[in-house]
Amino acid sequence: MSGTMKIGGDGSVQFKEVDGIDYAPVTVQLPGGERVPFLFTVRELEAKGSLDSFSGDFTVASYRGSSFLDPKGRGGSTGYDNAVALPARSDDEELFKENNKNTAALKGSIVLSVAKVDASTGEIAGVFESIQPSDTDLGSKAPKDVKITGL
Repeated sequence: MSGTMKIGGDGSVQFKEVDGIDYAPVTVQLPGGERVPFLFTVRELEAKGSLDSFSGDFTVASYRGSSFLDPKGRGGSTGYDNAVALPARSDDEELFKENNKNTAALKGSIVLSVAKVDASTGEIAGVFESIQPSDTDLGSKAPKDVKITGL
Protein backbone atom coordinates (compact mmCIF):
# COMPACT_ATOMS: atom_id res chain seq x y z
CA MET A 1 0.00 0.00 0.00
CA SER A 2 1.07 3.58 -0.40
CA GLY A 3 -0.06 6.76 1.23
CA THR A 4 0.91 9.96 2.91
CA MET A 5 2.72 9.84 6.23
CA LYS A 6 3.38 12.79 8.50
CA ILE A 7 5.75 12.51 11.43
CA GLY A 8 5.54 15.23 14.05
CA GLY A 9 8.39 16.64 16.09
CA ASP A 10 6.99 14.82 19.13
CA GLY A 11 7.17 11.43 17.32
CA SER A 12 3.49 11.33 16.47
CA VAL A 13 2.48 9.66 13.20
CA GLN A 14 -0.44 10.25 10.85
CA PHE A 15 -0.92 7.93 7.87
CA LYS A 16 -3.56 8.06 5.14
CA GLU A 17 -3.86 5.24 2.58
CA VAL A 18 -3.90 6.54 -1.00
CA ASP A 19 -3.35 3.45 -3.16
CA GLY A 20 -2.80 -0.27 -2.83
CA ILE A 21 -4.83 -3.43 -2.52
CA ASP A 22 -8.44 -2.28 -2.52
CA TYR A 23 -9.81 -5.81 -2.26
CA ALA A 24 -8.21 -9.24 -2.30
CA PRO A 25 -10.77 -12.04 -1.90
CA VAL A 26 -9.53 -14.71 0.52
CA THR A 27 -11.08 -17.78 2.12
CA VAL A 28 -9.71 -19.21 5.37
CA GLN A 29 -10.61 -22.52 6.96
CA LEU A 30 -11.30 -22.54 10.70
CA PRO A 31 -10.14 -25.42 12.94
CA GLY A 32 -13.63 -27.01 12.82
CA GLY A 33 -13.54 -27.07 9.01
CA GLU A 34 -15.82 -24.08 8.35
CA ARG A 35 -14.64 -21.92 5.46
CA VAL A 36 -14.92 -18.16 5.92
CA PRO A 37 -14.60 -15.81 2.92
CA PHE A 38 -13.52 -12.19 3.38
CA LEU A 39 -12.00 -9.32 1.44
CA PHE A 40 -8.50 -8.45 2.61
CA THR A 41 -8.36 -4.66 2.41
CA VAL A 42 -7.16 -1.46 4.06
CA ARG A 43 -9.19 0.87 1.87
CA GLU A 44 -9.55 4.41 3.20
CA LEU A 45 -7.26 3.68 6.17
CA GLU A 46 -6.45 6.65 8.37
CA ALA A 47 -4.10 5.73 11.20
CA LYS A 48 -2.55 7.73 14.04
CA GLY A 49 -0.10 7.03 16.85
CA SER A 50 3.67 6.69 17.08
CA LEU A 51 6.20 4.74 14.99
CA ASP A 52 6.07 1.97 17.60
CA SER A 53 2.32 1.58 17.17
CA PHE A 54 -0.15 3.47 15.01
CA SER A 55 -3.69 2.34 14.36
CA GLY A 56 -6.88 3.24 12.59
CA ASP A 57 -10.07 2.09 10.92
CA PHE A 58 -10.78 1.28 7.29
CA THR A 59 -13.73 0.41 5.06
CA VAL A 60 -14.53 -3.21 4.19
CA ALA A 61 -16.81 -3.52 1.15
CA SER A 62 -19.38 -6.26 0.75
CA TYR A 63 -17.80 -9.54 -0.42
CA ARG A 64 -20.42 -9.77 -3.16
CA GLY A 65 -21.77 -6.85 -5.17
CA SER A 66 -25.42 -5.90 -5.53
CA SER A 67 -25.69 -7.64 -8.92
CA PHE A 68 -24.65 -11.03 -7.47
CA LEU A 69 -27.52 -13.52 -7.60
CA ASP A 70 -27.93 -16.18 -4.93
CA PRO A 71 -28.96 -19.74 -5.92
CA LYS A 72 -32.64 -18.68 -5.90
CA GLY A 73 -32.04 -15.73 -8.24
CA ARG A 74 -32.26 -12.98 -5.59
CA GLY A 75 -29.91 -10.00 -5.71
CA GLY A 76 -29.58 -6.47 -4.44
CA SER A 77 -30.10 -4.68 -7.75
CA THR A 78 -31.05 -7.54 -10.09
CA GLY A 79 -32.97 -10.80 -9.96
CA TYR A 80 -36.08 -11.73 -8.04
CA ASP A 81 -37.30 -9.90 -4.93
CA ASN A 82 -37.90 -13.14 -3.05
CA ALA A 83 -37.56 -16.90 -3.26
CA VAL A 84 -39.68 -17.81 -6.28
CA ALA A 85 -41.24 -20.88 -4.66
CA LEU A 86 -42.40 -18.88 -1.63
CA PRO A 87 -44.07 -15.68 -2.94
CA ALA A 88 -46.83 -15.67 -0.30
CA ARG A 89 -44.27 -15.89 2.53
CA SER A 90 -41.76 -13.44 1.05
CA ASP A 91 -42.39 -10.83 3.76
CA ASP A 92 -42.14 -13.29 6.68
CA GLU A 93 -39.64 -12.20 9.31
CA GLU A 94 -37.73 -15.49 9.12
CA LEU A 95 -37.06 -14.92 5.39
CA PHE A 96 -36.42 -11.17 5.59
CA LYS A 97 -32.59 -11.38 5.67
CA GLU A 98 -32.53 -13.91 2.83
CA ASN A 99 -34.85 -11.87 0.58
CA ASN A 100 -33.56 -8.34 1.32
CA LYS A 101 -29.96 -8.22 0.15
CA ASN A 102 -27.60 -5.77 1.84
CA THR A 103 -24.27 -4.63 0.37
CA ALA A 104 -23.44 -2.09 3.07
CA ALA A 105 -19.76 -1.55 3.84
CA LEU A 106 -18.49 -2.49 7.30
CA LYS A 107 -15.48 -1.29 9.32
CA GLY A 108 -12.18 -3.00 10.07
CA SER A 109 -9.27 -1.90 12.24
CA ILE A 110 -5.51 -2.31 12.05
CA VAL A 111 -2.45 -1.74 14.24
CA LEU A 112 0.90 -1.20 12.50
CA SER A 113 4.44 -1.03 13.85
CA VAL A 114 7.48 0.26 11.95
CA ALA A 115 10.58 -1.97 12.04
CA LYS A 116 12.71 -0.45 9.26
CA VAL A 117 12.76 2.68 7.09
CA ASP A 118 14.61 3.00 3.76
CA ALA A 119 15.25 6.73 3.46
CA SER A 120 16.44 6.49 -0.16
CA THR A 121 13.15 4.97 -1.44
CA GLY A 122 10.74 6.12 1.25
CA GLU A 123 9.70 2.52 1.91
CA ILE A 124 8.69 1.41 5.38
CA ALA A 125 8.70 -2.18 6.66
CA GLY A 126 7.09 -3.54 9.78
CA VAL A 127 4.38 -5.74 11.22
CA PHE A 128 0.62 -5.41 11.39
CA GLU A 129 -2.44 -6.95 13.03
CA SER A 130 -5.80 -6.39 11.39
CA ILE A 131 -9.31 -7.37 12.46
CA GLN A 132 -12.02 -7.13 9.85
CA PRO A 133 -15.46 -8.61 9.21
CA SER A 134 -16.03 -11.62 6.99
CA ASP A 135 -18.61 -12.06 4.24
CA THR A 136 -22.23 -11.58 5.38
CA ASP A 137 -23.78 -13.44 2.41
CA LEU A 138 -25.36 -10.12 1.37
CA GLY A 139 -26.66 -9.43 4.87
CA SER A 140 -28.23 -12.81 5.62
CA LYS A 141 -25.49 -13.88 8.07
CA ALA A 142 -23.70 -12.11 10.89
CA PRO A 143 -20.06 -11.37 9.99
CA LYS A 144 -17.25 -13.13 11.83
CA ASP A 145 -14.22 -11.14 12.96
CA VAL A 146 -11.17 -12.28 10.98
CA LYS A 147 -7.78 -11.56 12.55
CA ILE A 148 -4.83 -11.18 10.15
CA THR A 149 -1.22 -10.70 11.15
CA GLY A 150 1.71 -10.14 8.83
CA LEU A 151 5.07 -8.63 8.02
